[in-house]
Amino acid sequence: SSLSSGGAERFVVSVSNQLFKDGHDVILCSMNDNENINFNKQFLNHCIKYHSFQIKGKPVVSIWKDMYIFLKKEQPDIVHCHLAVLQYVFPICLFYKKIRIVHTIHSMPKYASGGTMWHAKLFKMLYRSGLVIPVTISKECHLGYKEFYHLDNDIIIENGVSQAVSTYAFEKVRKEVEKYKTGSETKVFIHVARFHEHKNQTLLVKAFNRLNAEGVDFILLVIGEGFDSEKGMVLQNIACRKIHFLGLKNNVSDYLKCSDYFCLSSRNEGLPISLLEAMSLGITPICTPVGGMKNVIRTGINGYLSVDSSLEGYVSALRQSMKNPIDKQFIVEDYENHYSISCCVRKYVELFENVKSNKNK
Repeated sequence: SSLSSGGAERFVVSVSNQLFKDGHDVILCSMNDNENINFNKQFLNHCIKYHSFQIKGKPVVSIWKDMYIFLKKEQPDIVHCHLAVLQYVFPICLFYKKIRIVHTIHSMPKYASGGTMWHAKLFKMLYRSGLVIPVTISKECHLGYKEFYHLDNDIIIENGVSQAVSTYAFEKVRKEVEKYKTGSETKVFIHVARFHEHKNQTLLVKAFNRLNAEGVDFILLVIGEGFDSEKGMVLQNIACRKIHFLGLKNNVSDYLKCSDYFCLSSRNEGLPISLLEAMSLGITPICTPVGGMKNVIRTGINGYLSVDSSLEGYVSALRQSMKNPIDKQFIVEDYENHYSISCCVRKYVELFENVKSNKNK
């Protein structure tokens, strides 16, 4: 629906860039676009055609008409949808049957259905009829799809990301992080996510407050928007001085490269892009056992999962990670073998070709 700062939006840009790099014709569309909701637009290859329908304030019939005219002109083989935009796109597959629609479900399906029972019923009808091909992003999301929709026709394609690389600002960031540290042995943890109840950042702060009380030498860098909200400021006020809230950054990779550990304390996840980006640099993840993180992380091998989402469970995982460090190269190799953007896009292209072939029969 936009190219805001979320992981799904970053994923869409990365997939578009890789498809273009591989020689495919790509048009990236959004429902809305303005300077407040186009954070990830800056990462889109400038050679890729971009179009926004700018639907705000328009009646739904007008939106459907605009979309139909645009797609009729562009003649795409596949329309690949993300997040809860199917209510705007689905009439196209009813009236213009040359187009097939693939929809990636970016979180556990019960949370990704658009927010209302009406959306859930519409999506189920589209999935069941075959008008829309659903893609889930992890085994856990697949199980959630079966449980929520009572269907078993989704395609599992795990998320992928481009390997994170440093920017021109890396040296400045390195010096910034060094100033936060108390010494050369200070462990650097990082959390990258918007402020949201699903991310459960209260657990994160309480866990690191506990480590601080125990005298552990660490700093925690928190990167993301929303922490300056009323509830976000309450969280900042209870955080110890070793926790630094840095706001939204367009060079997250620089901060990742300065970190030893990556933290997510979420209540609900699909398969976080931020987690995979951290792994691409060999940073040890420490996460709660929810969503696709359960499928990616093998405790003690490529990261650490807490036994549950309790404070004691997460603190224990943090202690374990510091006591038993994991070789960075192994984490990078795991990323390269399973979660690179080229690997992910290759699977999507295979799906697109199959869908296109079946359409022409």
